[in-house]
Amino acid sequence: MTFLFVLTGTKSLKKFLCNAVTALQLVQVKGYDMSINESIIRSVFDAMVAYKPKLANYLPSDDDGRDFDIRELADQIVKNFPLPIGVELRRLFAAGMERPDRGRLDQIFKTIERAMQFTSFVMLSQALEETIAKNYRPTDDFTKEFSRRFAMLTMGNFAWLVRTIGAIFTENRITPFLPEMTHIFQDGFYKKLDFWAPERNDIGHYIINLTDEEIQSRCYEYQRKLTDILSNLAFFTKYPLVTITDIRVLKTKRKRVIYNHAIKPLRAVSTNIQEEENCDAYADNHSVLLLKSLKNPPDAYLNLSPLIIDTYPEVLNTPEKIRNVRKDIFLFTKWQNERLHYLGTEVTEKCDLRSLSCYDQLVEECKEYLHFFGSP
Repeated sequence: MTFLFVLTGTKSLKKFLCNAVTALQLVQVKGYDMSINESIIRSVFDAMVAYKPKLANYLPSDDDGRDFDIRELADQIVKNFPLPIGVELRRLFAAGMERPDRGRLDQIFKTIERAMQFTSFVMLSQALEETIAKNYRPTDDFTKEFSRRFAMLTMGNFAWLVRTIGAIFTENRITPFLPEMTHIFQDGFYKKLDFWAPERNDIGHYIINLTDEEIQSRCYEYQRKLTDILSNLAFFTKYPLVTITDIRVLKTKRKRVIYNHAIKPLRAVSTNIQEEENCDAYADNHSVLLLKSLKNPPDAYLNLSPLIIDTYPEVLNTPEKIRNVRKDIFLFTKWQNERLHYLGTEVTEKCDLRSLSCYDQLVEECKEYLHFFGSP
């Protein structure tokens, strides 16, 4: 069977390629049934529509005359959530994960942990900026706890960061970078997060052996709890996560300076397509940024590096880099023996990133957190 596609313009080609990749990743195979995912997909997608109304175009209507495929909504969920969360959701929705077995239970744990990790990194990044701006002064209790927990981050530590920094923002009348956090991050939300740490410790790490029936029961129970939290976090879909790969200064005679930003949107379906934006000011280069809008990045952004880094721009030009570095989006996991440790989103193997050209800068940025938040 032959298909002919006529595409006009670079953006049409980019959109087609992104859709094609996602379709392959969520492809239907013999015996594959999306029904186990349907409740989480419909609930989370409905929550997303409240923040991005244009997504409602993907919902079926009585008069559109087309067959509805739940995978279209799954595709949009994967695309619109920040990449670290979207990758885990793509895995959860994938073929082979449709049975309520141990593999699915483990993936539910991985998805909620990554969602908590990303959320805590967003809040921690802003907390640092507020501290530098002298809008907040860390207490001794906070610095002691932070030093202990920052050495090795776990699900319990992510929950602690979200709850503690949320309280700090409230007490100091600091508006979160993502204003939706103000009314969503309340006691009820924090209790939802607190549920997961002991479950992860006992079940996720195989301390408790479960029967097949217990695994099935927990798959459905934990999926409902995951759905609830992801619906609470649906506001993340409003804000682009990008890498600024390069900034060029454009200046001609008697003309104002323009800063040309090479921007790579970080989505779970593509990490290589770049866009360009000319701005009157400049953002942070070679960093992972959470933006208020793609229209003018320097207007409002939160720099998430060194907690989240992008190694795709790295040139693998030495034996050490070729052996140790992988192209991926990496998230910080621990600071141990004066060394940064990261885990990838797509890459599942452990990577030693000390040969990165920017590694020394990442260490300095990490020490900034320890300087302001760590115990003397």
